Formats: sequence, C-alpha cells, structure tokens
Amino acid sequence: MNILLRYLGYILIISAGLRIIPVISGIIYGESIILFIITILISLILGFIFIWIEKKQSSNVNSLKTLKLPQACILVVIALLILALISSISFLPSFNYNFINAFFESVSGFTTTGLTLYSSLENLPRCLLLWRAETQWIGGIGIVIVFLFIITRLHFHGKEETTQTESILALYETQGFSQEVEPNLKKSSKNILIIYGSYTLLAIILLYFSGMSLFESISLSFTSISTGGFIVTDTLNANNMQLVILCILMLLGSISFIVHNKILQRKFKEFLLSHEKNIFLIFLLLSIGVTLVGYTDIKVVLFQLISAFTGTGYSISDISILPHIFITIIVTGMIIGGSVASTTGGIKVARVYSLFAMIPWIIKKLISPRHSVIPLKINNKVIEEKNLFIIIVFVSLYFLVLFTGTIIFLMLGYNFLDSSFQMASALGTVGLTTMELTTVPIIGKIVLMIAMILGRVEIFPLLILIRKLFKKC
Repeated sequence: MNILLRYLGYILIISAGLRIIPVISGIIYGESIILFIITILISLILGFIFIWIEKKQSSNVNSLKTLKLPQACILVVIALLILALISSISFLPSFNYNFINAFFESVSGFTTTGLTLYSSLENLPRCLLLWRAETQWIGGIGIVIVFLFIITRLHFHGKEETTQTESILALYETQGFSQEVEPNLKKSSKNILIIYGSYTLLAIILLYFSGMSLFESISLSFTSISTGGFIVTDTLNANNMQLVILCILMLLGSISFIVHNKILQRKFKEFLLSHEKNIFLIFLLLSIGVTLVGYTDIKVVLFQLISAFTGTGYSISDISILPHIFITIIVTGMIIGGSVASTTGGIKVARVYSLFAMIPWIIKKLISPRHSVIPLKINNKVIEEKNLFIIIVFVSLYFLVLFTGTIIFLMLGYNFLDSSFQMASALGTVGLTTMELTTVPIIGKIVLMIAMILGRVEIFPLLILIRKLFKKC
C-alpha cells in the first residue's frame, strides 16, 4: 500500500496550493489568515513526508507498483477524509471549537452536499466563506482529477510509464470516468480542467455583470458549477437574470464531463444527441410539468427542481411548506441525480434508465429457451451482464443506506417526511433541508456525514476500505 502514500502526498500538496485563494481574500479584507497558513503547512509537511516514505521504501525503479482499482478507491476515500479533517481546522473558531460541527461543515463542502450547521453567515470572515465555497469546487471536479493533470505533466519512461498509465486509469474509474474519455490520458485530464475552469470563469463574469458583487460572483460560481449549493449570505439574494445563470450552471455541472469534452473535440452533434444528458433533461421537464399542475409559481418550481435534480441544494423558498407532491418530486430528483462523471450525486440517470430497460429484457429472457443468448442493448450498445449486476447491487445498497438512515432519524424523534427527506438530501449530496440541523443530536450529524461521504464516493470505495481494514484486524 506504499504507492498510496505517494499519490496521497501529491494530493495534499495540491490542496495546500489551492488555499492561496482564501489567503489572498483574507489579506484583501484585512481578516486573519493564520488558520489557513497552519493548514497549508500541515498539508505540505504531510504531503512531503508521505512522498519521502514511499520513495525511501521503493527506491528501486523496478519495484514500482501499479495503482489498482481497489487501491484507487481507497485513495479517494482516504484523500476525502484527510482533506476534510485538515480543512475543519479553519472552521473550528466559528463553531466555538466544536470539532464535530467543524468536521461536518468541511465534509459537506468536499462532498459538494451543501448542508450547513451555521445558523447565520453574516458575521463570518469572507476568506472563510470563500474557502467554504472553494471546498465544493475542489470536491466537484475531484481533487484526484486535479492531481491527474499535474502528474501526467511529469515525464516517465519504459516500465514506469506503463505503471503510471495503469494507475491513472484506475483513478479515472473511481471518479466515474473510463477509458472511453480519450485515448490520450494527458489530453483527457487537461480537457476536463479546461472545461471546468472555463465554465467557472464564464460564470464569474456573467454573474458580476448581472449586478452581483465580485466576491459573491466567485463564491456562487464555485458552488453552482460544482452543484454544491453553499451560499455566502443567509438567503440567496439574486435577481431573475442571476437565477437563470445559476440554473444554466447547475445544469452544466450535472452533465457528464465526457459529454462536455465533445465540445472541445468539435463533435457538436454527439454533444446534442448524448443519450444520458437527453434522458435527464426529459425527466426534469416532465417533473416540472407535473409539479406546475398543483403549484403554479413557475419561478419557484423551475429553480427548486433544477436545484434538486442537479444535486445543488440552492433554495429560494421554504421547502417544508411546499405541497407534498412538490416535495415528493424533489425527493425523487435528489435520489436519481444527474449524469455519471458529473459533479452531481444520487444514483445517476444512466443507472436508473438501465434498471427500467432491464424489465422487458428479463421478461424476454424468462420466456425464451434456457440457452438463448439475448443481449441487452441501450442506445445501440450491448451492456454486459456483470455491469447490470453491479448496477443492481449499487442501487440496492443505496436504498439500504437511505432506509437505515431514515430509521435512525425516526428513532431520534423526527417524523418520516423530514427523516427520509434529510437522508435523501445527504446521500444525494444535495443539501436541501426541512429541519434545523443545528439542533440535530451528534449521532444524527454523524449519520448525515456518513451518508454524504457514501454519496460522493458512490458507496463501493468506502466498502472496499472497510473490508481492507477488517482484513488487517
């Protein structure tokens, strides 16, 4: 497992560099930056120590090991936990040094959930609010992808280059990508960052020229393209033009970056005809139409459903007073989520569509001769049965976690609607809420943190880590 130390070391060093943004903000606004300096030093020291340990134990080039998929899954979980743990130091003073609350806020950021334990944001330092938004931007694209971009700039030769390529492929798979992204892995990682960075920059410009302050434009751009949902004021104050811009950004973040990559490749027809993207948009439009039948405020319906279905969690209304059919559709959207390889959480549209496509396929298999070969085709592509099995297991585990968390909240005294809604929001990394989270008992906060982590890493990586830990015990 020494190879994990090297990769984790690089991730920590990169995360230290990304903290320059709140440091600059603190200097501009005359706010204390000592905690950011401390977290930068901690990240750098740990990062270089991890790299040094790995190099010392693997000094022989011939002893290089490939980062396999199980190890990549473990790396993603450990990196998320360590990044959130170090980042929680910055939140400690604002929570009166309550570690659980600070860690909750940090986890909510890096998992792009957007649930918050702050009762008010008005008196918080701007540099902290900006960092809080940036954690979602980092978590949205995945610190692993940022790491891939830098590591693929390095020069490798021979066996070392082959090992590096195999390791990168494993990391891509844990982020929802696959070898189909681009034959040239260096170009893939570069394109992903170009797309993500370009959308972010364009969002800042549009929001600023629509009348929003530069500080808020940067913060909301970070949290909208990452479908995170953190805001920097107690309520989302935005005019109609700004709401439209935010809706477009949320939708862009919910679409697979493999599909966005088609734009850079000038394959505009493939982008427009993307199957999963179009299924997601059709489902969203149908949900909007159904909701408008019973609730006629079109601005609230459009914004709230786009926010829920993309897993962002922005809100311009009190969710708890909405009609039950509206809330039910919101919950459905939070559970389904957006596209694979996007910044959203949830089960994902592709998996849900595959489940529905399996129904007539299974019926056909049952009524056909035993040894008949009947492939399942989705969008003219044959889906392997092992992949269908993985989808079924994933969805089953997803609902098992949702059900278990709901039961725990029921035992804590909350009603079924609030309990199920809050778990669906956390597991779908959405961030919408119908309860006062500051009063939730510690066990409830821990359950929500576990749900957020499971929702972000998509369950299997965490289960792999737990299995490894139990095997060593």
